[in-house]
Amino acid sequence: LLRRALANLLGNALEFSQREGSVTVRLEHHADRIVLEIRDRGPGIPDYAAERIFERFYSLPRPDGRRSTGLGLPFAREIARLHRGDLEAANHEEGGFVARLSLPAG
Repeated sequence: LLRRALANLLGNALEFSQREGSVTVRLEHHADRIVLEIRDRGPGIPDYAAERIFERFYSLPRPDGRRSTGLGLPFAREIARLHRGDLEAANHEEGGFVARLSLPAG
């Protein structure tokens, strides 16, 4: 399940990145948590959608106009919570979108 959650997050980052853009993946180990951060340099989430991105079937158009099923982020968050973790996502202050998957270290 964790592999599927990571694939969903990386897939979103790649789909929303520009063709020659980059995706950054960072892994941090804190005292009791492991945090995986995936950041793209795409357009970010419009303000009107920020509260809805974890709703099932809610989808924003990709840069090429396609839409997804709207299940990737909700499914990834559910997987995180099944593992006593969480998934947060928001626009990055320097542009793009960042997802932070946090799981217990032990």
